[in-house]
Amino acid sequence: MKREQKHFMLSPSVLKALRESSGYSIEEVAKRLGVSVETIAQAEETGFALSLAHIERLASVYKRPLVAFFSDSIGGLPTLVDYRVNREKRLSPHVYIAQRRARYLAEKIKELSDRRTQIPRFPAKMVPEALARDFRAKLGVPVLKRLAPHKLLSEYKRLLEDRLTVLIIEYPFKADDVRGFSIFSDVCAIVLNEEDKPSIKLFSLFHEVCHLLQKTGGICSLELEGEGETESYCNRFAAEFLVPLDDLKKELKRFERVDEEVAGRLSETYGVSKQVIMLRLLWARHIDAARYAQFKSALQGLVQSGFGRRSWEKTYLNRAGNLAIQEVRRAYIDGTISFHEAVGILGLKAKYAEKVLAEP
Repeated sequence: MKREQKHFMLSPSVLKALRESSGYSIEEVAKRLGVSVETIAQAEETGFALSLAHIERLASVYKRPLVAFFSDSIGGLPTLVDYRVNREKRLSPHVYIAQRRARYLAEKIKELSDRRTQIPRFPAKMVPEALARDFRAKLGVPVLKRLAPHKLLSEYKRLLEDRLTVLIIEYPFKADDVRGFSIFSDVCAIVLNEEDKPSIKLFSLFHEVCHLLQKTGGICSLELEGEGETESYCNRFAAEFLVPLDDLKKELKRFERVDEEVAGRLSETYGVSKQVIMLRLLWARHIDAARYAQFKSALQGLVQSGFGRRSWEKTYLNRAGNLAIQEVRRAYIDGTISFHEAVGILGLKAKYAEKVLAEP
């Protein structure tokens, strides 16, 4: 005989907030649960009772702990400025999860360490190239070149985390129109699309840094040209930081002419995509608009997956972020939090957490 399932009356506002902060429509949730749209709508409007099986399924879909569904209230997800070209397209649920994850880790860093992001001040209305040069001087780092893109990305991440206290994580967005986003807060966060190639992540990283330097944040699709004023400004900042014009001119002296082969070699030199190099050459008037347009029309696979053979350990560590790992490790060693709490905060499997938390 089939046992009757117990049903629970939940707060309608909590149910709605949990769904909206996970990026799902009522129709999508109803399909996931195998119930009618009217059932979900009624639950969110009047508190219509749901079975425990349905609540557990919602917790799995929303990536939320079961206890959240039995709360009296829950805060919504703060809105980020949407800089995407196609702003009418709905964001994927994975982007919402990434936002929640970044905000959670940033709050934990603040709670465990009492540290705050240190954004340097610069004069207002600087041209982006000047801001990039001054920012590099502030960091006190030379132009990093002739490193594999993934090593270059790791080094710049470390520098920004150590010197600015900015949380930098990677997460799968499952979206072809979001390259990254930034959150300006007490502890600022930058989230990169885990599925992108390292050279694209590198450019996205400094595009988002520019947003933070202007004390803003936002969701970016990172079209390299033809965007609005803000995104164009951040693109020029990132291009100048990663491929400084003065340094590029020195590199160009090694070649008799500028062609796509040279652009490919410069791409390897600076660790950025070939399109970034072609744009730098266009902006520096080493190629004309027609030449760039020809290159762009033949371009394929700019936003490719960065995965060959994936290292899951590295993937999970990137999702936690070096800054969060550092502060959680310190709190664990000091006895402020337990091993179980450390594992929960970082979202790591125990076998990875044991190794990470034991490292000096």
